[in-house]
Amino acid sequence: MGNKKLSIIIPVLHLSRPVNKMRFFMPKQTLKETLVDIKKNVKMDYEIIVVCNGTDKALHDYIIKHPDIDRYCINSVNVGVARAWNIGAQLAEGEVLCYLNDDVSIGPNSLETLTDQLLASEDVGEIGPAGSYWRNCQHHAFVEESASTTEADVVSGFCFLLRASTFHEVGGFDIAYTPAGHEEIDLSYKIRQIGLKCLVNQSVDIKHYHHHGVSAQNMDVHYLGSVINTKDLHERNKAYFTKKWQGKFA
Repeated sequence: MGNKKLSIIIPVLHLSRPVNKMRFFMPKQTLKETLVDIKKNVKMDYEIIVVCNGTDKALHDYIIKHPDIDRYCINSVNVGVARAWNIGAQLAEGEVLCYLNDDVSIGPNSLETLTDQLLASEDVGEIGPAGSYWRNCQHHAFVEESASTTEADVVSGFCFLLRASTFHEVGGFDIAYTPAGHEEIDLSYKIRQIGLKCLVNQSVDIKHYHHHGVSAQNMDVHYLGSVINTKDLHERNKAYFTKKWQGKFA
C-alpha cells in the first residue's frame, strides 16, 4: 500500500447534473462543489480518484486539469457504477476506500470520524452515514437517526467506507447489476456473509442531494452500447438480487 490512509473514489457521469423537472426547486450538488468540500473539510491524509463514465468533453477537460484530482480514469462509454467502483479500487493506494457520489456534501471531520470507527475494530467491515435494515431481500426499515453508531444490514451507496483488503476479499462489486442499482446493497450482504459488521453513524455531517440523480428520475440510461429505462432497470436488478440472496439472511 502507498502512504495514503484514505482513497476517496468518485464516479461521475455529468459535470452539471441534469435537473429533475419534478423537483427543480431542490438544491443541486455536483462534482465541483464536492471537490471544494473535500479540500476545505477533510484534514486527514487522502487521495482523490475520479472514474468518469460521461462522454462530455467539458467534463473530461475538467477532470484532467483539476489540481486536486490525484488519479482518474476516463472511459469511452458508460461502463456502469459497479465497474467504475471496481476501477477506482484498482487505482487506489489507500488502506481505506471511501466511495462517494458526486452529489454529496462533506462536512468537517466527517470522513475522519468514519475512518477511525472503521479501523477501531477488525469486526467492522463497512461504515457510512446512512443505512437500513433488510429482511428476506426486502427493505424493512431505515436506521433511526441517532448520535450513536448502529449496526445495520446495508450501508447506503452515496457514501461508504471499507478497508481495501475487505474489498478484495469479497471480490469487489458484482457487475451483473450494470449499469446501476443494488450493487451497493449486494456489497453489504457480501461483507456480512464473511462475518463482518456494517455500521451506520448518522451524526456525521454528510448530506446526499439525491433529487437530481438518475435513480430519482424516469429516464433511459445508455451504457455499453445498450439502453434501459430506470424503472425496468430497478425491476431487473431487484429480481437478480433476490434470486442471489434469498434465504441467505433472516
